[in-house]
Amino acid sequence: MGFETLPIIDNTRAAEDTDLNKWILTSTPIPVSIILGLYLLFVLKIGPKFMEKRQPYNLKGIMMAYNLYQVLYNGILVTMFLINTEAQKYLIKHTCKPVPYTENPFNNEFYLASWAYLLSKIVDLLDTVFMVLKKKNSHITFLHVYHHTAMVSATWVCIKYIRAEQGVVPCTINCAVHVIMYAYYFLAALGPEVQKYLWWKRYLTNIQIAQFLIVMAYLGLLYLNKCEVSQVYNVFWICNVFVILCLFLNFYIKTYLKSSRIIKIEIKKTD
Repeated sequence: MGFETLPIIDNTRAAEDTDLNKWILTSTPIPVSIILGLYLLFVLKIGPKFMEKRQPYNLKGIMMAYNLYQVLYNGILVTMFLINTEAQKYLIKHTCKPVPYTENPFNNEFYLASWAYLLSKIVDLLDTVFMVLKKKNSHITFLHVYHHTAMVSATWVCIKYIRAEQGVVPCTINCAVHVIMYAYYFLAALGPEVQKYLWWKRYLTNIQIAQFLIVMAYLGLLYLNKCEVSQVYNVFWICNVFVILCLFLNFYIKTYLKSSRIIKIEIKKTD
């Protein structure tokens, strides 16, 4: 099957008049476009200029509340999937061949979870805002900004136009990873007494890389088996995740492998 013949939408769902077409954030592209525009303007220009001659803000309390919120919110999204055993059975049974739109008993749950996931990606943009206010400019890399911007815009497009059921699996995995990440950030904010026990910091990047590989493998199998799902979704996210994976691998190599090698060389010189 060539890319030019890929179906844009499973079961022509865009033609259906669903509530998603009337919900805030998904009714039109204007709200999300404004949010992303303001985000990029602030983190790339206005924010750094505003903080140029100011001391970093102490956001410890706000950051702890934010990290705890992320743990709880993403945890709820994961739990919603885990406790809905009927939805799990449906996805397993119809992974490669979804039932017609009018016969799907989980449409409402699917749309609600999709919208809630989009909201979580928008809230994630605050990560960069906090970095600007704390003057952690070295953390505001191309990887960081691209990742957050791409996740919001790509998620919106998929929810609005593609609405692929197979997206439930990657989104649930992503939310589970976010629970681990923000739990670490929350614990790290408690101070040195707790930080010394957080030996698993390095493995956060490993977990993120693992999720990208799992998602690519899952969507790749759906594509290679020519499943009756939105192949545009599969190709779209395989490409997007591959770009993010390459950026993460580059970050991992520079941060951990090269730095470890430099430290070993310095130690050897002092011997």
